Amino acid sequence: MLELFSLQGRVALVTGASRGLGWGMARALADAGALVVLNGRDAGTLAARQAQLVAAGGRAEIAAFDVRDRAQADAAVDAILARHGHLDILVNNAAFGVPRDFFDISDEDWRVSMDVALDACFRLSRKAAAGMVARRWGRIVMISSVNARIGRATNTPYITAKAGLEGLTRGMAAELAPHGVTVNCIAPGYMATDINTTFRAEPGRYEWIRQRTPMKRWGTEEDLMGAVLFLSSPASAFMTGQVVTVDGGMTIAI
Repeated sequence: MLELFSLQGRVALVTGASRGLGWGMARALADAGALVVLNGRDAGTLAARQAQLVAAGGRAEIAAFDVRDRAQADAAVDAILARHGHLDILVNNAAFGVPRDFFDISDEDWRVSMDVALDACFRLSRKAAAGMVARRWGRIVMISSVNARIGRATNTPYITAKAGLEGLTRGMAAELAPHGVTVNCIAPGYMATDINTTFRAEPGRYEWIRQRTPMKRWGTEEDLMGAVLFLSSPASAFMTGQVVTVDGGMTIAI
């Protein structure tokens, strides 16, 4: 039964993998046997993370590039294919939020949010999926958010991008399914990571979210490990176009 979750011989690319949820998911894939290519913009930070995975017995490489830059992203995928001959798993985790009141959101704020959290996922998925289709096996995992379905003030660009990402998941899933490639999505709830430290520090915010969540706690990066492993492995072979919500019950309670 454990073979269903084995990623031995697989190569995975995780964007935004230098910290937070991306780092946690990269660890999960490496623990399952995948060679994990860590993406981020800072090569030094990525190298330190690579060393951690290798020290823990995993296999890892780094690919420092900005997901918004199509040329850089395409070159990174081409380099992976040149080294290994295949890219089996893509986790589109990189995202960007602009905490602004609605009338203070500039066109540039909007454009950057869409480019990182939606457009870059489309471009990178299109590039990676071509090879997956040729080999008739692949797993693409999008990282959305509960905010794709429940709004919050000062978060409109992020909400919009994540809602679009869930639509992209369904569209790609329907088209790629006949070719052995699944496309699924994880929608995390409120996770305590270094990225939202400022938000959690605002008076009452941390406790408000904790009380709003039936499990009475914020999530952690470890809480996504099982979901990303399942969706990246043979265990999810007959599942595509789905959104798996990991939120401690937030979206099912009033």
